[in-house]
Amino acid sequence: MSIQIQTTGYPFSISKKLVTILQSKLDKSDLDISSGATLNFRDPDYSAESGGYHPVEIAVDAEGRILYITDFAYYGSGSFAELDREIDFDFERGVFQHMGREFPIERGASLFRIWQANFCSYVERQIFEVSTSSR
Repeated sequence: MSIQIQTTGYPFSISKKLVTILQSKLDKSDLDISSGATLNFRDPDYSAESGGYHPVEIAVDAEGRILYITDFAYYGSGSFAELDREIDFDFERGVFQHMGREFPIERGASLFRIWQANFCSYVERQIFEVSTSSR
């Protein structure tokens, strides 16, 4: 069963590029994603020491609605560095989180536009390794 990404019903615009990226990754999945899927985008060279492109996790439900988009970053340094949420657009709960602070999701619209354009550019440049798992 294929999931079709929904393009309406979000508090701000989801670009055609992002929808195309997500749809393409879901269509290539060999897993049973009929109950939804989680897509993980990882830069294999990203580390606390050398930096790189932040890992991103995107969850989609069985109806094709994007539930959340989370951008992770390292906090701390050396052996004390921890990977944690930096930016989180939680469409399901209507909450936007940035560096540990929580806001109504509408407050994240400007940052989302910037994040979305950058993320799509990184995917087009094949920065990430992508994995898909069933929900």
